Amino acid sequence: MIHTTKPTNTSGQVAIVILLIMVVLLTVGLSLASRTTQELFLSQQESESARVFNAAEVGVEDALSQDFDLITGTVTLNPDTVADVTTQTTISPSSTLETQLVEGAAVHLNLQNYNGNFTINWARETTCNADAANNPGAASLLVSIYFEEAGVTKVTHEVLTPCTRTPDDQFTLVNTAGTNGYYRQRSISVPPTMGGTTLFARVRAVYADTALRVTGTGLPTQFFTIRSAANTQVGEESRTVEVGRTLSGAPSFMDYAVYSGAGITQDTP
Repeated sequence: MIHTTKPTNTSGQVAIVILLIMVVLLTVGLSLASRTTQELFLSQQESESARVFNAAEVGVEDALSQDFDLITGTVTLNPDTVADVTTQTTISPSSTLETQLVEGAAVHLNLQNYNGNFTINWARETTCNADAANNPGAASLLVSIYFEEAGVTKVTHEVLTPCTRTPDDQFTLVNTAGTNGYYRQRSISVPPTMGGTTLFARVRAVYADTALRVTGTGLPTQFFTIRSAANTQVGEESRTVEVGRTLSGAPSFMDYAVYSGAGITQDTP
């Protein structure tokens, strides 16, 4: 007696299952490989970006070490190349000063051999009084102009307030609207009306920090813009750092010092 068996498709099903498993494993493997490659690329890119940015900062530090008293026009420092990163730094002087002045701090203005007017724009706030959110309001300004008359160094002061305060501080009220987004504007004559040769001015923020802009036709250099651009010779990484530098001046506490070219004699009552 002969027994026969019907063929089954078990082997074909096993092959399909194995094929599906291999496809899934291959997909997972390719996904992990792609993710690893992408993370490696991003890590290298971040490292390269940090390296180029650091090179740009070094360019700024190099510029800040220069003697700014000797700079009369735009100066381009010699390009510096380190490990395929090239840095190009420029120093550009400007007769316009635009800066942020901290309360109690003073900025120095060069008025040597200058005759004319300079204009101060200041404050972004539109009220002098503090609000519920503890914002201090717009700052007042103390403008001190130093000049020489008959061989004697003298100073005249003007205190400006952008609006009436409560209580009133008796400062000179300025009502002229500012330009370029500033709240108030004041034009100051140089030299002072009493005559003499103007030397320099100091502008101090009172009550609050303030944005400040000083302009004037024919003003000497008041501000420097330092721009340092670094890029790799191979690749597309580039970074630029730009900073501003005001003129060198005496520390703010020196405004309260007494100076005499000779001796100081105290009058007795």
